[in-house]
Amino acid sequence: MDLHRFWDGVITSSSNLTRLQNEGTALRNRQEFQRGQLTELGNTDFESWAKESFEIATKIAYRNGGRIGIPRGGNMDCAMVAAAPLLPVGYVVSASRIADRRVMLAGYRLADLLRRVVGN
Repeated sequence: MDLHRFWDGVITSSSNLTRLQNEGTALRNRQEFQRGQLTELGNTDFESWAKESFEIATKIAYRNGGRIGIPRGGNMDCAMVAAAPLLPVGYVVSASRIADRRVMLAGYRLADLLRRVVGN
C-alpha cells in the first residue's frame, strides 16, 4: 500500500454510516478535542490550514523527506519495489492521533465557516 493511501485510511476504512457516526461522537467527546483545546482554531485563514497540513505531511508522514517506500532513483512505479520497508515503530499510533486531530479541526472549521456564510 502506498503511503498516501495509508493516510487516507487512517481515520476509518468503513462505509457503515452508523459506525462512522459512533466514531465521530467518540472523537467529539474526547477532552483533547474540545473546542477550547484546539488552539489552531484561532487561525481562520484557508492558506494557513493548507500550510499546517503540508507541514504535517512533510515532517511526519514523509519523515522530513525520507519518504518511506519510494524506490531508489525516484521511480514512482511501486511494481518496481522488491520489498518496501516497514513503517517505523509508533508510526501508526502517531498517524492515528494526527488524523483524529485533523478531522476534529476540519469539523469545527467547516461548522464555523457555515455559520459565517449563513449568518447564524
